[in-house]
Amino acid sequence: MACSSSCPSPDAAALNCKFGCPGVRVESGKGGLPKVCLCVDGSVAEVYLHGACITSWKPVGAATDLLFVRPDNDFKPPKPISGGIPHCFPQFGPGKIQQVVLWPTKLNTHITVQNTDSKPFEFSTALHSYFRAAISGVQVKGLQGCRFLTKDKVPLKGCERRDSITFTGFYDCLYFNAPNSLQLDNGLGTTIGIHNHGWTDAVLWSPMDQIASWREFVCVENAVLDPVSLCPCGTWSAEQILCLTDYPSQHVSSLRTSKSCSSLSC
Repeated sequence: MACSSSCPSPDAAALNCKFGCPGVRVESGKGGLPKVCLCVDGSVAEVYLHGACITSWKPVGAATDLLFVRPDNDFKPPKPISGGIPHCFPQFGPGKIQQVVLWPTKLNTHITVQNTDSKPFEFSTALHSYFRAAISGVQVKGLQGCRFLTKDKVPLKGCERRDSITFTGFYDCLYFNAPNSLQLDNGLGTTIGIHNHGWTDAVLWSPMDQIASWREFVCVENAVLDPVSLCPCGTWSAEQILCLTDYPSQHVSSLRTSKSCSSLSC
C-alpha cells in the first residue's frame, strides 16, 4: 500500500489545506470518503474519517499490508466500514476521541471516551481489528489460563488450556482478564505483537463461510466486556500498540504517556 495520488474531493482538499503537513495528507478514498494518509520513514497507514477507521497499515519490514478490509464494503455512510480497525461502541450520546500515531514499525491507537452528561452512564467497547492472514496457518499466543466464553448457539465456558490457538472452523470467543500482550502469527510469514493498556479483555473471531473472504483474515480484538461506569465529566482511555515482534519492546513501553495510559478519571 502506498499513499494514493488520486485527486482529492472538495471536502478532502479543504481538510488537507487545513490539516495537511509533512507525512500527513487528507485524500479522497473509496466512495469519495475523506481519508488520512500517514507516511513516516517508509511506514504507511490510512485512516478513514468515517468512523475513524484505520483501513491500512504497512510498517517498514512488512511484505504486505497487515490489516484486512472486506471486499464486500460499499463505503456508503451511515454503514460502517467492515475491516481494518473499526470501533465497537454501542452507547449513544457521549463521544469518542481517537488518536492514531504511526511509527516506522509500530501503530499506536489511543481511544478516549468522555461523559459530557450530568449523570453517570455505562458502556462497553472494543477495537474490532481485522488482520490479513492465511487462516489455516494462524496462531494466537498469550491467552493460556484466561477464562473464556464462546458465542456458539450452545455457549461453552471454561479456562483456556492451549498455549497456541488455531482456527479450523467458525470461532467466536470472549476471553476475560486477558494479558497486556498477545502474539499473532498471521500464517503469511509475519508475527505481530498486539500490546495494550486499559483494555481488560480480548475477542477472537473467524466467521468461516459466513463471509466469503473468511480464509483471508482473522479478528483479534482488544475489548472491555464488563460495562464501565463513567461519572459526569469523567474520561476513560485505552491504548493499543501493534508492532512487528522483532521491534524492541522497550520502544513500545517508552511511548506510553501518563495521559494515554490513565484508564479512568473523574
